[in-house]
Amino acid sequence: MNPNLFVAGVPKAGTTSLFYYLALHPAVFPSSRKEPGFFHPFKIKDMDANLEAYKKFFTGHSGQKYAIEATPGYFYGGKETANAINKYSPESKIIIVLRNPVQRLFSFYKYKKSLGHIDGNLNFESYINECKKVSDNQPIKKENYDFWAMVGGNYASLLSEWYNVFGNRLKVFFFDDMVKDEPKFIEEICKWLELDKSEIDDSRTKVQNKSMIYRSKSLQRVATSFDSMFSGVWYYLPWLKWPFSGMYNLINAKPHNEKISDSLRTELIQYYQADMDQTSDFLKERQIENLPGWLTKL
Repeated sequence: MNPNLFVAGVPKAGTTSLFYYLALHPAVFPSSRKEPGFFHPFKIKDMDANLEAYKKFFTGHSGQKYAIEATPGYFYGGKETANAINKYSPESKIIIVLRNPVQRLFSFYKYKKSLGHIDGNLNFESYINECKKVSDNQPIKKENYDFWAMVGGNYASLLSEWYNVFGNRLKVFFFDDMVKDEPKFIEEICKWLELDKSEIDDSRTKVQNKSMIYRSKSLQRVATSFDSMFSGVWYYLPWLKWPFSGMYNLINAKPHNEKISDSLRTELIQYYQADMDQTSDFLKERQIENLPGWLTKL
């Protein structure tokens, strides 16, 4: 079976936790890798060559209503990615989770820093200065991805492109609601998918992708490879991963305690304000109510 449920965006908006929550439902079959990335803007031109490998991520499907994958970078592919998914899986449903773009950008910075993908000596203000070198009209590329994140908080035009392809087969949710009341957030998604939320075993869930600072980059690379290698095991036995994570964090990790300065926060809000207003108008036109505070127009 081709996947028919995609968590397509946005990065650092709880998509990993959402994937693992939904994967616990007996009517949902998860991809063996959470982010196959088959339709990602970096890879979309190689789809034909990678098709058989992509299908293997769903080996073992046995009649479940949904086959799910979650690659939040798909959102940035806009209409090209949306059309490719729709062509491959014409009855598919799309979930997009939006997050306050300033908070999302800061979370992305912390995440990339924890992975060692950006200079560990950069603070957030220095990181933003690097991001400013990427112009707003520059498309996302593998080469600029780490610093394209500031541009990536502009949602309005991309959201419109996705809606134009999927219409009511696309549903927007908000990270704010996940943080405020996670059970209710999951229940709303299950309701839209016509699934019974009570069939999810909440005892097997755990928050995913908390950003840390790692003392040894080499050890972190080994740990990341180990985590990827055993991703299938973690899905079926998630509790088995928790003591490994706890011990590893004691050895090699420390919390990321950096804060955004008030002046930089104000600057970023001003940068995103016009797009937030456009996003708000777009969602209201589609009768999406109870928008989070950051989408309340000034």
